[in-house]
Amino acid sequence: MPDFDDLVGSDLDPAERARLERVHELLVAAGPPPEPPAVVLPFRSRRRRRGALLAVAAALAVAAFAIGAAVGNHSAGRSVDFVVSMNGTASAPSASASLTVYELDSAGNWPMRMDVAGLAPRSGRRPFELWLTRNGRLAALCGSFVTNTGGTANVPLNAPYRFDEYDGWVVVEEGTKTPLLATSI
Repeated sequence: MPDFDDLVGSDLDPAERARLERVHELLVAAGPPPEPPAVVLPFRSRRRRRGALLAVAAALAVAAFAIGAAVGNHSAGRSVDFVVSMNGTASAPSASASLTVYELDSAGNWPMRMDVAGLAPRSGRRPFELWLTRNGRLAALCGSFVTNTGGTANVPLNAPYRFDEYDGWVVVEEGTKTPLLATSI
């Protein structure tokens, strides 16, 4: 153990030196602190660790989905102007669709999103087409799309037209005029 004079030096005020020497003697008399008790960590099963990892992975997946939906949703922030429901015709009786039409953009286009169900892909994988009609006839093409094997699709479309010049909407298979889905505005 070092000598007290080696620790404090000789240039101290006598009263301060006496105070420090009393403290030093008390510390020496007290001795070193006791050893801390050994810490026993509880055994954590691999099942709990695996569950925690699965929870973190699920949270990351949800976050990635949310970010993807926000970044990939091109209609985010746009106001819906109106929604058109379409029903299957005799050629596709179990088909249905919902067409969401957003506010007119600055260039004069009507951005749209069409959700289709029950419209099975046709032979040759020819696409379907969404048309505006006038007097029951195809008049203005709004876009083409295909459905998956389950007969569903969720597709962005566009209509750079004045809707008041038309009287309805139809979906046909490319190259035909037979409506598969139809409605009137």
